[in-house]
Amino acid sequence: MQEIERFFGNLFSGIINRFKYSAMDAADRKMRETIDDQIEQRRQKPKPQDREDQE
Repeated sequence: MQEIERFFGNLFSGIINRFKYSAMDAADRKMRETIDDQIEQRRQKPKPQDREDQE
């Protein structure tokens, strides 16, 4: 009986951990994409000093 309980306990905890780590990975990926997008937007914006130099 204890072996069955241990088996199902390990099974369910493995499934829960997989979902938890998948969610964490997805959140991490989204955060990195957002940061990359912000960096790219800042690179595309001309700096105020650049505008003055061009005039």
